[in-house]
Amino acid sequence: MISAWWLAGDILLILLLLFLGRRLNQVKHELWKSRSELASLGEMLQQRSERLDAVFSTVNEAIIRLDTEGNVLSLNEQARRVFRLPRNMLMPQPMAVLYRGSKWNAVLRKALKQMPEPMEVPDIHLGDHVLAVRLAPLGENEALLLCLDISGQRELERQRDQLVRDLMHDLKTPLTSILGYARSIESFGDDKKIRTESVQTIVQESRRLNQLLESMLTLDSLNHGRPTDDVHCDAAQVARELEQLLKPVADRQGVSLSISTQGACDKFPMDGADFYRVLTNVVENGIRCTPAGGSVALAISCDAKEAMFSVVDEGPGIDPKHLPHVTERFYRAEDDRGRQAGGGGHGMGLAIVQETVNRYSGRMQLANRPQGGLEVRVQLPAIQERGES
Repeated sequence: MISAWWLAGDILLILLLLFLGRRLNQVKHELWKSRSELASLGEMLQQRSERLDAVFSTVNEAIIRLDTEGNVLSLNEQARRVFRLPRNMLMPQPMAVLYRGSKWNAVLRKALKQMPEPMEVPDIHLGDHVLAVRLAPLGENEALLLCLDISGQRELERQRDQLVRDLMHDLKTPLTSILGYARSIESFGDDKKIRTESVQTIVQESRRLNQLLESMLTLDSLNHGRPTDDVHCDAAQVARELEQLLKPVADRQGVSLSISTQGACDKFPMDGADFYRVLTNVVENGIRCTPAGGSVALAISCDAKEAMFSVVDEGPGIDPKHLPHVTERFYRAEDDRGRQAGGGGHGMGLAIVQETVNRYSGRMQLANRPQGGLEVRVQLPAIQERGES
């Protein structure tokens, strides 16, 4: 009887072991299947991330992929350049490693937490760059940070505001003068002397206003693209036209004006109207600043690689502290020569020259001469050289 019980117990134990073994095999199979599915899912996620990164690499804007904690999972090449990151930098990294603004990062984390609800994220300021930031959800646990470089737009806005301020300043003085002398004519029109003086001043100030507006229109036109590579003019012909215009001006001031041309300059690499305007600004400024008995010399030369012209006067030169700035729009120096070099008081004469030269891929240099006076030198690549650059 006892043996039977032992036998039954052994049989039950064997059956239990067989059941447990089978169940263990099932669990192993399920674990293997789950592991395989997880590996497959991980591979799919990795492929998805790689595809996203490949797409982002073709975009010109900086794109950063984040998790909801604000960690950088990946970024495109443009973002690496903008944030000056090494190529071998491992990810993930906290966003604070890329941009250390504590307040900005706090706003970013808050925005990530409340996604998909939109929240404005402040601009990023990196040196001279201003990046407008847009945050967008990417699935449930990730987000995209799109950074648009709006530095150029901000600079244009700054220039526009500066233009309005300077325009108001430059218009106020002549308009006030015109109004005052017009009232003088109204009140004392019977007095010939007052009437003549008032009319002369009104004409003078009106010309000044007209010159200002023409200069502004010229500067505006210079912002619209680069000229074609085959644009050229006959420098000798332009120089003759310039001499007809300015020789009487120089004679009245007692200044000797000389113009020389060297080399084959019949295809000077600049549009004729642009070249005439540039020469007029520089030479007229030299005449205005040179005292009676002095001289102004314009020399034009051309060879196979470049064209060049220089204007040398015998005026007082420009104070070294103003010299780097007189080609900036609306720059006003404190001394008379600086104001005249800027362009008759409104600071656009040499700015027009500089921006015109830039359009033709040229270089302009201003230097005070040891013996006195100013030298303005402009170098331009020849037409064939400009086409290859």
